[in-house]
Amino acid sequence: MTKVERIIWIVCLLVTLTLLIGIYDSRAEDLNSNADVVTELSCGRIGQELMDREEYELAISNLEACLRVYPKSDWLYSLLGRAYFKAGDLESAEAQFRHALEINKNNPVAKRLVLEMRKTQDLLKDRDLSEWVGIIKERAADLATLVIGVWLGMFLSGISSRFYAHFMKTNFRKALAKKDYDYATDILEDLIVDRKKAELRKRLRELLEESSLEDAKEMIIEYVDDREIEDKLVHFLVQIHKKSKVL
Repeated sequence: MTKVERIIWIVCLLVTLTLLIGIYDSRAEDLNSNADVVTELSCGRIGQELMDREEYELAISNLEACLRVYPKSDWLYSLLGRAYFKAGDLESAEAQFRHALEINKNNPVAKRLVLEMRKTQDLLKDRDLSEWVGIIKERAADLATLVIGVWLGMFLSGISSRFYAHFMKTNFRKALAKKDYDYATDILEDLIVDRKKAELRKRLRELLEESSLEDAKEMIIEYVDDREIEDKLVHFLVQIHKKSKVL
């Protein structure tokens, strides 16, 4: 073999080796690319399966881990948005859909679910407003009922008080006219016990109009059994008699 032939042979060998290395590197890149595609698909499928089983928290954790490996996958972002959406976290769901659309503005899932989520948020706002209106109406009705009840109670109480006062006044005067001193003093005792001083003073004035101070005192002492009530009645009687003399 001549020197020229040797040089040609060496050049051919080097070219052949270079081509073989290039083919090997190309196949290795293809294999790595195919492995990445399978791994990304596996992540998405696992996340979808977890959502189908309503295990939304696990789906969110799995998809977030996948996105740390494939941060440019709009598909994984849209899946993560769906997981947040189904978990009820609308704010986080919208953020993930926005990420998906930033990577791929034509992502159909992200577009559709963003619109659906906005409708859901609007419905929730309308529902909350309706609930607040309903609560206000209920509270207004309760307040109106309370006011009417209080007013009616005061009205009936006023009527019953006036009726009772008129009833006691009439019965007291009848008892004095019939000389039924036992019943008359019972009325005075009840007024002392119930602390109705205004009504008591009126009855004692009526008693002094019908009897002298001494006769009224004797009647109280004779017919009132409770010594403490007796002393109070006599005290009030004397005070009223003194005031009437001054006037």
